[in-house]
Amino acid sequence: MERLVPGILVTLLALVLLGLMLWAWRGRRRRQAAFSAPAVEAATTGRGAELARASVLYVATTKADEPLERLTIPGLAFRGRGELAVWEQGVSLTIPGEPETYIPRASLRSVGTSTWAIDRVVETGGLVRLDWTYPSTDGPAEVESYVRALELGDARRLIDAATSLVPQQEGTSS
Repeated sequence: MERLVPGILVTLLALVLLGLMLWAWRGRRRRQAAFSAPAVEAATTGRGAELARASVLYVATTKADEPLERLTIPGLAFRGRGELAVWEQGVSLTIPGEPETYIPRASLRSVGTSTWAIDRVVETGGLVRLDWTYPSTDGPAEVESYVRALELGDARRLIDAATSLVPQQEGTSS
């Protein structure tokens, strides 16, 4: 009997905390209603040849220059293991149990590295960062997606392949 009351209290506290987490997540999804559609319907044809593919840990997608504000884009809302593929016409990110995210070549703004995003901190340049434009219902939104390559050398291959897709800005040299 002396363990029953503390057990019930701990269970109730856990249920309240889970309820608050669910309430907060639903509030975030409501605030980010403009990000409620998948990035682009992922057509399997018209992607061109595959330039690179690697197993990755997907970390997050955030608004540009706001690496602490996770976006709830379908297929990109939760972290997980996945596969990033770079094609001649875009980049696809596949996370098991989530819809595939395809970023067309025209939406890519830049590719680089980062050291941290939301709750992940790694060695300098340990995250691959894709800067792209998401077609939100409020108009085009600049976002950043972060992944961590699992195998040594894969990050550089992914960056090199994805960089070749980014349109060159006037006045820049390659």
